[in-house]
Amino acid sequence: MGEAHEQNPLPGIAPGGGGMREDAFNEVLAEELRRRRRYWEDNPETIACQRLRLVEDTREQIDILVQSPDSYPVAVEAEWRDPALADARGRLGKRIVGAPYPVRSAIAVGLPEEARGWTRPRLEREFATPENVPLRFVVLYSNIRGDEPAGKPLLESDVLRWPASGFVTGDVDDLARLCEYATAPPGLVSSMAREVGMRITGIAADLRGRTRARTVESIVHSLGQEDLDQGLRLACCIWLTSLRLQNRLAEQSAALAEAGLRSVAGVRGAALGGRVNRDAIRAEWGKILSVNYGAIFSSALTSLHPGIPDAQAGDALTALGELAGEIASARLGNRVDFAGELFPELLADREETAAHYTLPVTAELLAGLAVDRLAVDDWAGTDALRGLRIADLACGTGALLRAAYGHIRHRHESAGGRVDDLHKALMEECLTGIDINALAAHMTASGLSSSGIATEYARSNIAAVSVIEGQTGSLELLVGEQLTNMLGGTSFDAAANGGQPATITVADGSQDLVIQNPPYSRARGGRRLFAVAGIDEGARERSIKRLGAIRGRLRRRGDEMIDGQAGLASDFSALADLKLKPHGVFATVLPLTAAHAESWAGFRKTIERKYDDIMAIAFTGHEEEMMSAETNIREMLLIAGKRPNGEPANVLCVNLSAPPRTLAEAFWYRRLIAAAVHPERNANVIALDGVIGSWVRAASPEPGFPWFAVGMRNHDLAAVAARLMAGELYSPQDRTGWSLGLPPTTLGRTVEIGPTHHLIGHLRGRDGIGAFTFDPVDDDIPTYPALWAASAKTQRRLTLSPTHGGQPVNGNGDDRARAMLAQRGDLFISRTLRMTSQALAAARTEQPMMGGSAWTALIGDDEAVKAALAIWLNATPGLVLRTCYAQTPQPGRARMQVKALAGFPVPDFGAATAAGERARSVARERLAELSALELRPIACASVDGNRKRIDEVALEMVGLHDEPDAARALDFLRAIWCREPAVHGGNRAIMRELGL
Repeated sequence: MGEAHEQNPLPGIAPGGGGMREDAFNEVLAEELRRRRRYWEDNPETIACQRLRLVEDTREQIDILVQSPDSYPVAVEAEWRDPALADARGRLGKRIVGAPYPVRSAIAVGLPEEARGWTRPRLEREFATPENVPLRFVVLYSNIRGDEPAGKPLLESDVLRWPASGFVTGDVDDLARLCEYATAPPGLVSSMAREVGMRITGIAADLRGRTRARTVESIVHSLGQEDLDQGLRLACCIWLTSLRLQNRLAEQSAALAEAGLRSVAGVRGAALGGRVNRDAIRAEWGKILSVNYGAIFSSALTSLHPGIPDAQAGDALTALGELAGEIASARLGNRVDFAGELFPELLADREETAAHYTLPVTAELLAGLAVDRLAVDDWAGTDALRGLRIADLACGTGALLRAAYGHIRHRHESAGGRVDDLHKALMEECLTGIDINALAAHMTASGLSSSGIATEYARSNIAAVSVIEGQTGSLELLVGEQLTNMLGGTSFDAAANGGQPATITVADGSQDLVIQNPPYSRARGGRRLFAVAGIDEGARERSIKRLGAIRGRLRRRGDEMIDGQAGLASDFSALADLKLKPHGVFATVLPLTAAHAESWAGFRKTIERKYDDIMAIAFTGHEEEMMSAETNIREMLLIAGKRPNGEPANVLCVNLSAPPRTLAEAFWYRRLIAAAVHPERNANVIALDGVIGSWVRAASPEPGFPWFAVGMRNHDLAAVAARLMAGELYSPQDRTGWSLGLPPTTLGRTVEIGPTHHLIGHLRGRDGIGAFTFDPVDDDIPTYPALWAASAKTQRRLTLSPTHGGQPVNGNGDDRARAMLAQRGDLFISRTLRMTSQALAAARTEQPMMGGSAWTALIGDDEAVKAALAIWLNATPGLVLRTCYAQTPQPGRARMQVKALAGFPVPDFGAATAAGERARSVARERLAELSALELRPIACASVDGNRKRIDEVALEMVGLHDEPDAARALDFLRAIWCREPAVHGGNRAIMRELGL
């Protein structure tokens, strides 16, 4: 995989006669690494350099070995020029003397050639400015567990390399970060979480079967839960997390050592029979609460109910104590979000609540970009950092808060600060995390506490808040500034305040950063708002009513962000906006529909009006490439700075071809994005080992217009789309454009938009809404025809027949039926377009008919205008604009809400000009010819000769048919558009046809 170390011609003399030997460089590099982290500096033995007999059963030496007590060692191998890949690869699977586990990660480093001629004093001087000593890196991970048979070879398939080819260039500060990120291979965390989840489920089931129902209910209700099975799983997980933290505090907290805190093993050793005693554990947790850690141990102590029989409690705690030891021996380290991986293994209601935890790589990328924007003048000092206020008001297991904490810590330490001087202030004053799930809040507090385990704190702002009693959780802060913590009902802010109601205050305009991945719940598709496990219908309805009242109050106040059709994510966005101070940073994960859907138009208007430096980041791959676990929808990251006033801002759209796979990649993606997106740069690409993404600033034609370039892989396609909306066909190849000769307008200004299917009617056997009941067309000619459904098999020509026939619900005298018949049309647009199978974005019919769930009528009197629209909407320019304007939450689809149709951009085919007359005349003449053509699925446009013929007619309509360069530009546009993942959707058959 790489070159071996070069051999010096004579011992002690560098190649080429220079003054610097490789081993001498490594010694200085190791010392520089120690200076980058206070823990490494205070414990210099954690970084070993050039030490013989470090590798078990060999005389091999590792150039640099970085090892911390709670994580796996990372081997660093270096050589001049290119990274030492062969040596680094050779370290994987080897065991370190005195350690019962293998090396799972290694970093290959390439040293700068020019340093060969330096003396050691000069090298030390150059490291004072890290960028003066450029280093090259490759990170290698292995998926070995450590229990493989001795001597089993490590296969290439067992090794993950980043980057996949080439290397990345950075400095010693970057190497320090990579050493931390490389401690746990990605697959190890997931496999451990699955195993732990299964064990907890079994322990909880056993506990329920051996404990009185009334006691179980009391435990579950103390955690704000209703579902008994899920509630017991959460309780067991809380006890497990508390036992893990108890062990660490007993080892590292000076104050708790004075209080006589014992580890779980200490408690077990003093008990009869070697079984963990519940009352003894409660006593130890009481000692911890006397210092604080209330957000963690108050819920643990309350839920460890005295009514659990001694034997059953002992069995559960003993099993959980053993499990805590196994997790510790897995050495996952604090950089790894084990809590987030475990959380979904235990929840039954995550689908209903649309609460999907943030993937660690997403948290790393978003938090890094957000912390970069914080207005901190002195990262070394603690005063400015103590004044920071950072909140996640839907915190889940705390992935985003922990990632933000980590970036603040790195900034502080790199500037010369000590994080142990900062941890207390961060926990007591700076960080706020709120969730409706008790386990999530508990895990957030535990993870943050572990970041500075040796430093005690007296209070925290981590809380679980209720939706059970007709409340709305954190959304109560939309109309207030204070919430009650439902965990235990009391505060352990300090011993003197025990027994007082616990409250969390989040004042309006108080936060420097609001970072969040809010729930996406909305009341449709079988998903109900506030459908928390075990909640009764009455309580759920009270919460919905309460949310409606809050939304109404905000709308009257002029808030445009909130829209019920957008779901709870828009409510949480409004909450972030309310709590941010001027110049504060808003960082969030959102469904990609926030960039495109009509229901999110108010959100986009608000962001454009009130924020600047707006950056939206999307992954342009297929469905499996997510930002949150198990969402199965496309998402985006949004980072923006709140400004007191100013002009509406454009959105910088960053589109990455794939998500980062590891924390190291996420860290580097952040660097690449920050370095690439400058207005003065001509290149719009972002490169690592090849091009990994692109960026573009796409000005919207009007406030709230879809951010069409978000999620578009090809930045040239975005530029072409922007010109099309302005009435011009643009060639990025020739850097020239041609006017369409017609002013841009919208569909709603050209034709009347017909009614929704909810007004028209319903299929037989479905909910009885609307004026008609519809059945599929049979051999009879329907009296009341409708183009209701889409059919990939039969709807392949521009002129279609009805799919359904209707009967008035209340007979022919029904006024609703007359109203629907008055809005029939013979031009239709597909609202639920699936480009991978359907051939038509618009269609004509031979007679007026009603629309339906898939097709909406476009009503007008001018036959030529309707013909022009039918052709244009099925031509490449119209299809490109369709994917820009429509919702594309799932690749290969381009849905549009009926409300959005009116704003769809089209040329003004009704213009009373020579150009307008030409377009109408050509459309009249060519429609019959084009209607005879059988079309292939839209995603195959670039290999469909009949689609190309439609494009030729479209050029003729706008007077560009005699422009060979314009025709070539349209061919290029068709080709690059079809290659967009949002268009082909990863459909293998279509990708093969496209040559992908």
